[in-house]
Amino acid sequence: MEKELRLTDEQYLGVLRKIEVDVAQDDFKVGCSDCVATGYKSTDSNCGFCNDEYTDKDTALFPERFPIRKSMKYRRENHRCPFDERNEPGIMGWGYGCFSRCYLFRHLGRCDWNLSSMREMVARAIIEHTAVEDK
Repeated sequence: MEKELRLTDEQYLGVLRKIEVDVAQDDFKVGCSDCVATGYKSTDSNCGFCNDEYTDKDTALFPERFPIRKSMKYRRENHRCPFDERNEPGIMGWGYGCFSRCYLFRHLGRCDWNLSSMREMVARAIIEHTAVEDK
């Protein structure tokens, strides 16, 4: 039996629900890091799909090595991070990686994230995915 390398729709929705719970907290503080070390590029946040804390043994790419390696399984084509703005009007193409197309990283350094907008983005992703599942 071949190991599934991609999140199921149910697992994907589960991660969205974890994000929803986090950003619903009135005292939630967005955290983002952008590594600028030469030869190494890594970005992550505490509330997007790049957050290792949303991974559990079922969603880990390497379940036999969880929690040492928390890397999440790959998402399917219709699974996107709610903060990925590549599908928004006026945002063209997929580019490489999500850094330049991420709501969170576009605001990095300014710390002017709008929690209300973030909550709406997550709710919209859940609704859109649920509608796809129901078809």
